[in-house]
Amino acid sequence: MSFDQIVVLAIIQGVTEFLPISSSGHLILGSWLFNWPDQGIAFDAAVHVGTLVAVVAYFRREWFQLLTGLAADRPVAVDNANGTVNARPLAALIVIATIPITIAGFLAKDDLETRFRTPEEVGWLLIATAIALFVGELVGSRTLNVRETTRSRALLIGLAQIFAILPGISRSGVTIVAGLAAGMTREAAAKFSMLIATPAIAGAGLLVALDAASGDEKSDLGAAVLGAVISAVTAYFVIAGLMRLLRSGSFRPFIVYCGVVGVTVVIARAVV
Repeated sequence: MSFDQIVVLAIIQGVTEFLPISSSGHLILGSWLFNWPDQGIAFDAAVHVGTLVAVVAYFRREWFQLLTGLAADRPVAVDNANGTVNARPLAALIVIATIPITIAGFLAKDDLETRFRTPEEVGWLLIATAIALFVGELVGSRTLNVRETTRSRALLIGLAQIFAILPGISRSGVTIVAGLAAGMTREAAAKFSMLIATPAIAGAGLLVALDAASGDEKSDLGAAVLGAVISAVTAYFVIAGLMRLLRSGSFRPFIVYCGVVGVTVVIARAVV
């Protein structure tokens, strides 16, 4: 891999993993746009580790209190934007929301390695993401905080996360929209989306790492480390910016972006 490819793809991963615009889709589009060779599954695993480090670092207090609360005799209260959450119930909600993507990932992994990875398919799925975000602007009471999230609502959000397996469908986009549909405030939905993304990204990175370890391709350790560092730093600041934006902003910029990019890619592939 060239230095330019390492830097650009790592930044793409860091920027798009948590913004509602699909990281996997943008990695495919990036390689297609610049006519780069496939970066390899080892590099994919490395940049996933980078974004995992970023989300754990940003929500470090929440994860520390959750884990220590699970081990303590008495649960620990965890602060969030709208109140406090008992550590054990929140941990249970995260587990419930993670179950669907875990099952779907194992069942669909081999099929997805060969399907839905062309630029035109990514373009259509980006258009679908734009539509989902537009619906998210219209639905939900937006009155509930994380403390008031029930197991059934957590399962609903977890089921929505399954769609993020498809390159072009945004994980954060569909889970935030599902949270809004379940009545959560915009910031609470975003925070819960980030928390359940942690085990999902860890699982996806582990699967990719196992593929890399069992495959025949030669991995470039230097490229992997550099990619992980760049994606981690980029993702950390993106998470911070997105959380600030969603306190008072909307999905409109992302709706426009996904729609324009999706339509442009579909047209470009049809013409070329």
